[in-house]
Amino acid sequence: MKRFAVLFAAVALLLNTCTIGVYADASGTAVQKKVMLYLKPDVTVELNGVRQIFKNIKGETVYPIIYNGTTYLSVRAVSALMKEPIEWDSGSKTVFIGKTLSYPNKSSAPIPTGAAISADEKDTEKITAASSLVTGYSKPDVLVMYDFVIQSFQDVNGATVYPIIYNGTTYLPVRAVSNLMNEPITWDAAAKKICIGDGKQDTEEPKEQEPAEKISAAAAKLKDLYDREETLYYEATAKITNLKTAETTEDKQVIAASASENYVRAQAITVEIKSIDLSSFTVEEKAAHEKLLAFAESTEYYVLVLENIAYLAASDADYSMLAETFLYFAMESQTKMNEARAVIVQ
Repeated sequence: MKRFAVLFAAVALLLNTCTIGVYADASGTAVQKKVMLYLKPDVTVELNGVRQIFKNIKGETVYPIIYNGTTYLSVRAVSALMKEPIEWDSGSKTVFIGKTLSYPNKSSAPIPTGAAISADEKDTEKITAASSLVTGYSKPDVLVMYDFVIQSFQDVNGATVYPIIYNGTTYLPVRAVSNLMNEPITWDAAAKKICIGDGKQDTEEPKEQEPAEKISAAAAKLKDLYDREETLYYEATAKITNLKTAETTEDKQVIAASASENYVRAQAITVEIKSIDLSSFTVEEKAAHEKLLAFAESTEYYVLVLENIAYLAASDADYSMLAETFLYFAMESQTKMNEARAVIVQ
């Protein structure tokens, strides 16, 4: 345990000597900060059972982004999903949805065409882009109004989340969008799919289908946690590459702050796994839970090492002393991941 005591001490010292970003002003008000985002072409969105492909004003495909565990969609995608006009007012830094300054009577307002294409209209669309880490801005100073009523957004845990600016485009949390639409939202971890609505597209007669194999609630829970842990592992690992290519101290500080967020998420997932009531689990499900917990605990230590490396890099300090520890936990986490996958992912 000595190595972890050293790591925690290093973090404490670095936090006292290194500025990693601005999160609040003197009054405690949240302000803009530069953040690391996860661009996720492999995450798809379905509305009432139909996959949606989103386009920007140039006709280029745009993908969901994930920040700190929350998925965001571009405002054009939001407009298409809600079938509501959207307008940006730069003077007040406000996104208007529904009723806008230009069209207080939204029934006469134009809605962007081509912002979303149903997959059955263009089923040849192929996903070729890879997931990648990019930089953007969390924007507490951007207001969102729906029919002239100010909106606030929370993640699945009730924490406040803000609009994101990436590549000059405003992104809003997809869960908040579904709430504005009064539609349910679910996450299909196996298919990496966000499902908005009840899945019913029309009144077409249902076709005869073979009954699907049922999966227990316990198995589904373990699969969801495994997918979240695996995503976190690869997201954190990608930061090593970003550190090597970062050219400015500010960029390194952003990566360090993002690594800290990863560590907080890793801790939370481990706690969630430990808190599962196993009383109704089968012998096989309990064994799978044990493998998953081993993967989570190993990944938590691995992400801790990555966090330390990021902070040392941000302060232009030598982090070569962590190379052996990093390699150990990288290999350990991969081994535990493979063992967990073998019993959880069918």
